[in-house]
Amino acid sequence: MTGLLLRAALFALLALAALNETEIASLLFADPSRGVAQAYSLTLRSLTWFAGAFVVIAALEIFFWKGVVARLARHPVPALLKSVVALIVLAITATFVISFVFNRDVTAVWATSGVLGIVLGFALRNMIQDIFTGIALNLDGSIREGDWITLHHRDFTAEQYGKMLDIGWRVCRGQLENNNVVIVPNGMLGMMAITNFAHSDHVSRLQTEITIDFDVPPERARRILLAGATAAATEKGILADPPPAVLIGEPGEHGVCYIVRFWGKVDQRSPSALRDAVMTHLLRQLHIAGLTPALPKEDIFIDRRPKRLLDHAGDGDRLAILSRTDIFAGALEKPELVEMAKKSAIRQFAPGDALVRQGEDGTSLFVVAEGILDVHIEGPDGRPLKVGHILAGEIFGEMSLLTGAPRSATVTASTGVVAYEITRDLFETILNRRPGIAEEISRLVARRQAATAGAASTQPPADVESQEKLLKQRILDGMAKVFAGLARTSPPGPAVQA
Repeated sequence: MTGLLLRAALFALLALAALNETEIASLLFADPSRGVAQAYSLTLRSLTWFAGAFVVIAALEIFFWKGVVARLARHPVPALLKSVVALIVLAITATFVISFVFNRDVTAVWATSGVLGIVLGFALRNMIQDIFTGIALNLDGSIREGDWITLHHRDFTAEQYGKMLDIGWRVCRGQLENNNVVIVPNGMLGMMAITNFAHSDHVSRLQTEITIDFDVPPERARRILLAGATAAATEKGILADPPPAVLIGEPGEHGVCYIVRFWGKVDQRSPSALRDAVMTHLLRQLHIAGLTPALPKEDIFIDRRPKRLLDHAGDGDRLAILSRTDIFAGALEKPELVEMAKKSAIRQFAPGDALVRQGEDGTSLFVVAEGILDVHIEGPDGRPLKVGHILAGEIFGEMSLLTGAPRSATVTASTGVVAYEITRDLFETILNRRPGIAEEISRLVARRQAATAGAASTQPPADVESQEKLLKQRILDGMAKVFAGLARTSPPGPAVQA
């Protein structure tokens, strides 16, 4: 009030001097019409106008800002808003001075200032954005001095929590919970997501998470954690009403996640300090109950490591491949398979190589370990005709080995091929020790050939079965002719008509 009275007194004195400027000029200057006297007159009248403007600004401060607005808003008026209004009053006063004191056309002045304003506006656009954002923040009242807020921005490594100190013309200042002061341009502040805890009287619901082992029943975990959250209400800033709550979250890798929600006064303690206090009580209650937060765990099963790479030079790997063929696996015993694996020859073929040719005599069969082979027969025009292919794990050439029949087709490598060759001499050695193998081998070979033929024909199952019996007998008869030892031990079979 004293400042207002002093400004009013100064305004009254200047106004009185302006009213009597002619008399005063005649006393001060010998020739009142000269330039010095005119300058005195213009200065006196200009000062009178501006003195009146400062009286208006002081009156607004006392009766409007601190009176009417403060009662309606129930909080202090931002200094920036008062400064903007004061500038507007001074700008209006300067316009009146130009018009009424200097008798100049205000329109020309405003036009010139408009062009200058465009140039300056482009050069100072960021600063202007900061200024107008600061004005908008003060007008809408979303953030005020003294509010506790959290700033969310992509350029921040973490959320920034603190107290808003002031919003100035270009920047705002906030005091973080670590007592550092962060200065943020108003334009940047206007583009942030801001959590203002003051809008809810600084009462905010916070939450913290803790993972408990799967073995702990949910009702027990809830009971213990709720006890800890309730006990934390004795700490500064943590409220007992509304009461805390415990929710079950998503099961994780180590256990079940429990969400503990509680209410706190963030103007008394920061959110991180409130979470720290609650977590301290939660861990204490778990310790008393003999529990701990879930620890990382793994289930380990010990088993023999599977072989990752077959070595064709190794007897064991060759034995594994031979054991997968239906003919050998169904007819030979393991010692016989081991002997065959040791004495079989490893053959490698490049793409295009012929393993057997149609019409040639054959004394061995092949077990394909790797690769694909094409099967061709001679067509009606004498050209090779592709009739199929042989995959890894399959055998071919068994009829020539067992019965002495010539090769029925030409087999060539479509890709690089690795195969095991089993000769007639090797097979005869095993057959002489156990002639009964012949019966089982002939049955398996006949079944495989009959199944292949039946898949390509429309014969009923009974005809396929009879065809299998005929093939078996033919194979046995052929084996008796090829293997001398088998001919001495096998009884003659029934005659088979072609």
